[in-house]
Amino acid sequence: MATIGWYGPLIDLSEASSHRGHFVQLLVLVHKTIPIQYKTSGGGKVIRTDIQVGDDTRPYFPVSIWQKHMGSMLTAGNIILLENVKVMRFGDVVEARTVQQSSVQCLVETYEAIHSQGPTLNKHVSHNRKKNQNSSNWKLPEEMQTKDCLSLLEVSNLNDSCNVSLFASIGEMFLPTTTSSEFEEERMFIRSRISCAYENLAEDLLCTGCQLCGAPLNSEFGSRIEQETPPLYCQKSSNRLHIVSFIYRPFLLYIWDDSTCIPVVVKNKAAELLVGNMKAESVYTSYKKQACRNEGINFYSLWLILLKALLLQPGNNSPLKFKLRIDMTNNWDNGRFEMISVSLPH
Repeated sequence: MATIGWYGPLIDLSEASSHRGHFVQLLVLVHKTIPIQYKTSGGGKVIRTDIQVGDDTRPYFPVSIWQKHMGSMLTAGNIILLENVKVMRFGDVVEARTVQQSSVQCLVETYEAIHSQGPTLNKHVSHNRKKNQNSSNWKLPEEMQTKDCLSLLEVSNLNDSCNVSLFASIGEMFLPTTTSSEFEEERMFIRSRISCAYENLAEDLLCTGCQLCGAPLNSEFGSRIEQETPPLYCQKSSNRLHIVSFIYRPFLLYIWDDSTCIPVVVKNKAAELLVGNMKAESVYTSYKKQACRNEGINFYSLWLILLKALLLQPGNNSPLKFKLRIDMTNNWDNGRFEMISVSLPH
């Protein structure tokens, strides 16, 4: 049932935080739809649909659709008018949600069809395009192609964000801490510590965090790569809840070839690949039980052996095939180059 009248203004997504607790109207592109279910003895039941939307002023913004019939009519690529939705704040997340007075109109199936819909629709769309002319926010993102690069120098000279594949060797593993004492600075360099039997590397390289998004959630020995405030919600979870366990703390891996050396950020899932698909939870549990006998596979000892194999032969270790994500909005030491995967050359 369509609502009668608007209870608030038509706004850009960038203005949403200043309308908390009030009704607004949103003209947006749907990027993603995620039905949220709960399980019953008879199967599952959809209780709401979470959608990610965007406009000229913001590429991604969360909206919770609590009416089943509204959620079922939306697909990625739709341009919709959300009427009388309420802006809410949960922790550090601002979102919009539908209430009893809300309704939704699907105006266009895809952005490319706008000009075939007539002048009325073009007038609606142009409202949100007065401040910026960023038409890319009105299109679904294309899958990023992976470029094959011949050297790290070629990678370092790229000017656009992209994915790259290349061969390189590992030089150093570095944990940029938030402290500045001389003792803490020595702890940053993992290669110099790997051969010492008394070094508790597990205490520094592993921490409590989310398995899905890889965000550390509680730690004393923090890294500058981490967010200053742990995220309240998981952006990769359908119900926004973190799956908490031990994870690999984000660190820098310095990789090199004959042309140059670059720092690569390595987060939880990528770190697992680097150490033979060993999960941080298994390593930490084994580390805590290392004084016990007959406890099954000693993952901690295997983990140390793999780290030594990766780090203790600088200049002689064989190249690995890396896949990197390059984000030109970040600087060199804080995420411009991020490891996606690593494998042995075929």
